[in-house]
Parts: sequence; structure tokens; C-alpha cells
Amino acid sequence: MFGYIIILLLLLGIIGKLFLVVRTFLLKRQEKRRLEAIENEKLERLKTHKYFFEHCLKYPLDIQQRRAIVSEAENVLVVSSAGSGKTSTIVGKVKYLTEKLHIDPRRILLISYTNKAAAELTERINKPGLRGYTFHKLALDIIGKQTNVKPSICENTDALIVQVIRELSKNKKFRKNLTSYLADYKDIESEEEKELKLAQQELANQKKPQLKSMYPDKDGLPVYVRSNEELKLCAILTSLGVSYKYEQPYQHPVSDAYHAQYKPDFSIYYEKDGRLNRIYLEHFGVDEHGLVPSWFAQEKGISFEEANQKYNDGISWKIMVHKKFGTTLITTSSADFQFSVVRARIRKELKRIGVPMVVKEEDELFDLLLPQKSAEEKAFMRLIVTFIMLLKTSCMNLVDVLSAAQQAKDKRNVFLIKYILKPVFEAYQNALRLQQRIDFTDAIIQATALCNRFHPVSYDYIIVDEFQDISIDRYNFLLALRGEDSPAQLYCVGDDWQSIYRFSGSDMSLFRQFPDYFGPTDIERIETTYRFGQPLVDYSCQFIMKNSIQYEKHIHAANKDKKTGLYFYAYHDNDYCDILERIINNIPADKSIYLIGRYSFDDIYLSKVYKSFRENGHFYYLIGGRKIEFLTVHKSKGLEADYAILLQCNNGTFGFPSQMSDDPVLKYVLSEGDAYPNGEERRLFYVAITRAKEMTLVMYDERNPSVFVTEFLHPEKVSENGSIHRNADKRWTKKSENFLLDLYREGHDINYISQKMGRSKTAIIYRLNKLKIKL
Repeated sequence: MFGYIIILLLLLGIIGKLFLVVRTFLLKRQEKRRLEAIENEKLERLKTHKYFFEHCLKYPLDIQQRRAIVSEAENVLVVSSAGSGKTSTIVGKVKYLTEKLHIDPRRILLISYTNKAAAELTERINKPGLRGYTFHKLALDIIGKQTNVKPSICENTDALIVQVIRELSKNKKFRKNLTSYLADYKDIESEEEKELKLAQQELANQKKPQLKSMYPDKDGLPVYVRSNEELKLCAILTSLGVSYKYEQPYQHPVSDAYHAQYKPDFSIYYEKDGRLNRIYLEHFGVDEHGLVPSWFAQEKGISFEEANQKYNDGISWKIMVHKKFGTTLITTSSADFQFSVVRARIRKELKRIGVPMVVKEEDELFDLLLPQKSAEEKAFMRLIVTFIMLLKTSCMNLVDVLSAAQQAKDKRNVFLIKYILKPVFEAYQNALRLQQRIDFTDAIIQATALCNRFHPVSYDYIIVDEFQDISIDRYNFLLALRGEDSPAQLYCVGDDWQSIYRFSGSDMSLFRQFPDYFGPTDIERIETTYRFGQPLVDYSCQFIMKNSIQYEKHIHAANKDKKTGLYFYAYHDNDYCDILERIINNIPADKSIYLIGRYSFDDIYLSKVYKSFRENGHFYYLIGGRKIEFLTVHKSKGLEADYAILLQCNNGTFGFPSQMSDDPVLKYVLSEGDAYPNGEERRLFYVAITRAKEMTLVMYDERNPSVFVTEFLHPEKVSENGSIHRNADKRWTKKSENFLLDLYREGHDINYISQKMGRSKTAIIYRLNKLKIKL
């Protein structure tokens, strides 16, 4: 009996599996038939309205634009590309709806991101009853219509937040917390973050050896140090009111066959009994176990044990020198380097030695750490403004953000959020209430709530331009606008290759994973560029498509005979303007030119040589008798000129790509960025090089080119993740060739050898061939 039951259960299991297989097969066949029916309907509409699409605009729409326009899916995402006629597609869609489907223009909602773009769409469509909105304008109109009170907008939120911070700084408790943060918490990082930053700093030090302290030395001269901890030591010594010099030669000659003349980190000077005395402060970059960071060994090309031995031998030698000559030495190390702790210890040592001090009290210390109108103060204010705006646009709760930091055991950011950002945010919101104003994000959030509760507006079609810039607050607003009963068709157009506003709250996942957020979606592509031709089409596509997280596109030029070049010009500081002027003089006088910079200060060299002026909100230079506009890459988006000249495409903190690191606290409010190295900076470079119709020219410092420039000119030096191979510029030596042969004979593949040796796969293969190794 038991055996029959087992057999029955097995049969039931087999039948169940067969049922699932059959059901899956039938569902797939049903879906296939549904898609075929949709495709047939599209083809029929395209055939029926062929004449319309050839004449609805000044020029015929291409087949991909037409397919995107006739789609009647509940959700449509049109994936566009640079110069692909995105605006024409939107205009064609509205004309199709109103003239062929006879949709009332008042039932169509058209949204763009800027007042200028919304006005342009309204003008081009020219349909009574239809106007283009920005999200903010629409939100304000809905609030005014529903409440009979149109809210007052705080136009300059940055200024209000700065004002709030200044007021809070008068509060003793807040000021104390702010001082503690600046002194003790500002630079606290996880071990992983610390290792990365130290490695980056070491790499930067190789190119630009030192960092400038905010405080001068005893002679009033600027001080350039080698690490952030040494920057803090400058602040500590200044706060204690002692006189010092940085890396002055030791007072006794000690150089020998193995050591250059010793230069202690800090020499502290003081007078006693009418005599000038000198003591020393050395900072050692070792942890509590006396170990150096792991990157130290990697960068030196030696083992970790060798690196520790070498560094600690250096420490022992320095201590021995001071003992031999009887000079006084104070030491600090990277182990638990907290400003207040180190300051207290140095103060105690100086007092024991008898060094006179003029100690700055708490208020003076605050002004020392964050001087008013300094670059440091501006950067700190910018951080707080950015955090608050991102917090609001991402629709996050401050309590949840703090909880996330606490769960991560993120000591630094828990302190910053709890004691600095939370009070500022609450004071900012209170200031808005007292002034009876709201900010733009408040407007969207309030309008969303009103739409969800009262449904004051109703549309059949919602068309959104520049959808790659969508943020969570706007996403929620769209859901509320389309409604639940008989929802409006959502028609979104955008280019994820040009998604460059993450720091304004844009969330690329809303574009990349559109169906997950909105439901089943018809994804159409428009891939014909009407702006530029070859070889720029291929160059720009190969560059941007290295990031596989973005939509794959097959871009081609509308005019196969059109030529658009991409050229690179090296310069030195002393001939920068001469080269630029020669480039401009070779451009025909009737051609338009853009000068484009990654930053608003990338025209620094130009400002010293050429006359500049503002006109109708634009900034121009007079170069070679021509009026040429300068603008940042962000401002150039959506614009085009005959020629585009990219300035200062160099490596460095303010280079292209920018190497300015995000403050760690922003990870709690920023949308998840893509994992590809310099992903957004790569998209920004793509935007920059695709502004030109005839030629893009890229200027770079020959001594320090951008990794993007290197990628175009010397692709063999750049790894697959977009970084330059660490040994790309090093000559092959007998030792390195032997190492290569050892790795090859051990059976390792080319990928492994490439990573191990820090050279490109091309270089490895070439060298093996040269060594007469058959692959």
C-alpha cells in the first residue's frame, strides 16, 4: 500500500511539472501572439499615416521616430541619442495625437525640465489649449488651483541654508558640535575608504608633491605638506600659538652613503632666556601595530614585510639621530589620529618642555578650523546644501537616514547627521514656515499629495522630455498625475547616455529599470543622429558603450557623407592661448564655436589674456576678433555649434574626469550610481564631444592628460575598467621581462599577467612576441 502511495505521489509530481511546462509554453505563445498583434497594428498605422509623417514637420520623420510615435502601449519609453531629433519626435507625437487621433490638446500634459525647453515645445507644437510645463510650474499651478492660495517660492535656497547655519553657529551647543566635527570627525573613514584615499593621495603626491595648509609658517610663508594628517598638525600648532617651519634641514649634518640630509616634518622655534631654541615634531604614517598601509608596498613594488621593515628602519634612524645629538623630538602617528586627542598630547608635551604657547580658545578654534569666506567654509556649506536637497528629492526620512548610518556603525556620519545636518535641516524647514514660503521640492511633494487625495487634474496622455533626469519626487508626482482609474498613457523620452545630474537627485534606475517602476513597457529607440557624422559617430559610441549598464544603441548618421572630426591638441602652460588662437584662426569666420569646460573656471588662462563680457545671460570671449561663447559641459547639454573646443582635459582633482570624491555622508541620500569607474564623468565627456556638427577639438596638457584623452590616443595603456595601467609608461627592463616569462611559463593567461604586471594585454602580447614566445 505504501509503495502505491509513493508511486501516486511521483506521478502527481510529474503531472504537476508537465502542467507548468505546458502553461509556460502557452503563456509564451500567447505573449508572442500579443506582441505580433501589436507589431502588426504599428505597421498598419505607419502605412496609413505615411503621408502625415512625411509632411507633419519641415522634414520627414525617420522610421524609428514614426514607430515611437504610433505606439499605443500604456507605457512607452523612447530611448534617444545625441542629435537624434528627440524634440521633433515629441512634436510629431503631439501632432499625431491631435490631428490623427483627434485627442483634445487639453487632455495632453507635456512636461520638460527647464522653462526654456517647455516654452520651445509649446511654440513648436502651437496647439491652442496645450502648453509645456516644468514639474515645478505644474506643481505650483495644482496647489494654487486646489487650495486657492498659490505658494510663495524660496528662489535661493542655498542662501537661506547658509543664513540658517550662520545663525545656528551663534548657539554654543551647536558651535561646540560643529567644532568637534571639524576637528575630530570630518576625516574619519572606514578602513576600506582610508586605504583607498591613502592610495589616491600617494598617487596624487607623485604628480603634485604637496598640499597647501591654510596657515602660514613662522615667517608668514605658505606651508605645503604631504598628507591630510600633516595639514591637521599645521592647524594644531597654529591653534597652540607656536612658531614652526616645515621640513627644514636638521640642525646637524647627518647625510651618509645611505641617507640624504635629514629634514624633520616640523621644526618648532621658541625663545627662552633670550636664546632661540629648536625642537622637532615627526609624524609617522603607521597604525597602532606599527604597520604601514598596504598600498605603500604595492606602490613601491615590494612585499608588505619589506615595506614595513624599510619604513620602521627609517623611524629608528630618525630617533637615533635625535638621541645622538641630544635634540628634543615629539612624535605622532596615524594610529587613532584625532585632532583633539593629538592637540591635547602635543600641548602637554610643549608645556613639559617649557615652550611658551598662546592657546586659542573654543571660539577662536572654530574660526581657525572654518575661517569665514574661505574655500573650506564654502565647501562645507555646499555639502550641507547638497545633503538637504538630495534628502528631499529622494523623499527620504531623516530618521531613516540616521538609522542607516547607525546600523552601518558609521561613527563619523552618525555624528554629522545627528548633531549638524539634523539641526540645520529642521531650522531650514522652520525658516521656510516662518517666511511662509516653500522650496521647489516642497511644491512637488505637496502637489503629489493633493493629486493622490483629490485628483484635481486628469489627462489621457502624459509626455515627459529629458526623462533620464527623473528623480524620486518627480516619479511619485507622475504616478499621482496619471491616476489609478483609466490611467493616462505615459510617454517618456530621454537618453541615458546623457544622464549627468545625479547630484541634483536624478536616479538612473528609474530610466534603466523603467518597466519595474511603471509596468509593461514598449521600449523604442531613435538612433539616427542629425547633428554629426563619421568618424565622431563611431568614436563617441565606442567610448560611451564601454559602460554596459546603459542601453545598447546602434547610432548612425542621417547623412552618410557628413564628416565630423575629433582631434586632440597638446599644450604647455606657456603656449596654451597661442595654440587655442591658432585653432580658432583656422576655423572659417562664418562657423559657430563653443568653448566648453568641465568647470566654470576652466577658462582661467583665457581670462588673463582675452577680453570677456556678458550678453543676454551668456558669457563670451573676444579671440582673434571673434565673439566666442564659453560654457560648462552641463550648460552645453542640448546645444550644438559647428565647432566645439574642449578646454583643460587633464588629469587631477579638478580634471576631466573630476577626481573630487563625494563626501561619505552623501551615500545615504544619493541614488545608487552605476558601478563603472567614472560612469557619470564618462557620460559628461560624451555630452561634451557630441556638441559639434563639423569638428570637436580637445585640448590637454601634454604632461598630464586626462585618462579619457589617453583612452582615445593610447588605448593600449588603458584597462578595461577605464583606468590607466599603472606601469603603462615604464620601460621594459631585463628584470620585468624575466618576471613576464616566469608568469607565462607557470601557465597564467594573458588577463592574469596583464593585471599582475600593470600593463595592457596588447603590451604583454607584443613583448612576448619580441621575446620569441609563440602564443
